[in-house]
Amino acid sequence: MKNKYKGIFPALVTPFDKNGKVNTDALGKLVERNIELGVNGFYVGGSTGESYLLSKKERMQVLEAVIEAANRRVDVIVNVGVFATEHGIELAKHAEKFGAAAISSVPPFYFAFNMEEYVQYYNEIVSSVEIPMIVYNIPAMSGIELSKQNIEELFKNEKIVGIKHTSYNLFQMEKIIDEYPEKSVFIGHDEVFLSAYAAGAEAAIGSTFNFTSKKFIKIQEFFGEGKMAEALEIQSQINAVIEVLCKIGVIKGVKAALKMQGIDCGVCRKPFAALSKEDEKQLEAFLLKTGCL
Repeated sequence: MKNKYKGIFPALVTPFDKNGKVNTDALGKLVERNIELGVNGFYVGGSTGESYLLSKKERMQVLEAVIEAANRRVDVIVNVGVFATEHGIELAKHAEKFGAAAISSVPPFYFAFNMEEYVQYYNEIVSSVEIPMIVYNIPAMSGIELSKQNIEELFKNEKIVGIKHTSYNLFQMEKIIDEYPEKSVFIGHDEVFLSAYAAGAEAAIGSTFNFTSKKFIKIQEFFGEGKMAEALEIQSQINAVIEVLCKIGVIKGVKAALKMQGIDCGVCRKPFAALSKEDEKQLEAFLLKTGCL
């Protein structure tokens, strides 16, 4: 079992073809390009991957395609988050069978589970496999705010080896890093990447990494060399793009950016609507301005 994850992990989109089916060819190209750019791994089946708009079969298909394309050159982490524990166990066993390095999961939402039930959910899923678990903390989407005490309870299980901290609470993140130096802590908000690294983060999972991984790798290098002004300049460029993405729709915008870079990942699955031509032009202008095209 790997002790600690570090570096840049794109939260992969799920490409669709013109018929709305999973496009494994485009997915393979996306994986290959990012490996060539130097990423450390991939996060599959998260929010960016439209996981909750996919069938269970499609989620498995996507993971298999990513693992095949990665060919053990980098680590692949997969979100197996679902409502029912038994379904999460099924996805976890599939992930282990096909060679995922670790599983991850959003807390099951919609129903008002208590924290004891959440802890049991994580423990039962990770106990069903030999690979480790990364908790996916994303309160803005799940509606579940994991407190310091909740995380402490989860981390009692040695197979729960880290957390994807998709939260702007960098104070909480710094305390987790300080108190659990053996755990992997991924920052999950691209726009505070540099701030999170200043607070002790050493790993990140991000949506925009699909088309900006080269820039984030450079920020990481500048940070390691103590070149903070240079790192901040790149972060500011990326944040200008992120500001546009937040206005037009992040996942839709990421897919549009990838198409502009030569990898057509199709459009997002309904009920997402397609981007307008005006939104595409606005995004393209910022991508050109910031050197993303």
